[in-house]
Amino acid sequence: MKLPPPIHVTGDPRLDWIILAVALLVALYWLRALRLAREGVRRFLVNVAKSLIVFVVCDVALSTLFKLDHSRAQGLSMCAAFIALVIWQSRKRSRYIRAATKRAVIARDLPDGGYDPRIHHIDHIWPHSRGGSNTRDNTRVIEKKRNLQKGAKRPRMRDMF
Repeated sequence: MKLPPPIHVTGDPRLDWIILAVALLVALYWLRALRLAREGVRRFLVNVAKSLIVFVVCDVALSTLFKLDHSRAQGLSMCAAFIALVIWQSRKRSRYIRAATKRAVIARDLPDGGYDPRIHHIDHIWPHSRGGSNTRDNTRVIEKKRNLQKGAKRPRMRDMF
């Protein structure tokens, strides 16, 4: 007895199972990407929360102190919150990787301890410029040449697992 797929997209059970499998792989990729880029995601969510606070404070201040009508106060508050979000998001993050993290990554990736800074680089799996964190699970030791070729490209599906 064949199990029917839990989703019915096309009407063909085989094709529905294939669609489900591909969707699961894509979901796993993006969940892993969120984990590797958690520093950037956390920073964005904190900045959005701070912008919401700016919006509420401006809205209350403009409505009560300056006696503006509600729609005009909300519009000005939205502009202030958006400007604050843009300013906070544009601030540079530190690229510094702690020494303990570097030692742990080198010990994990090069168990023989043959790290040579002229040959090897400590690389971000999910690029730092795209929100990648400076944690052990997002850094690795690879050859300098390969790291320079890779640049700030996102990892492919096979590189994620």
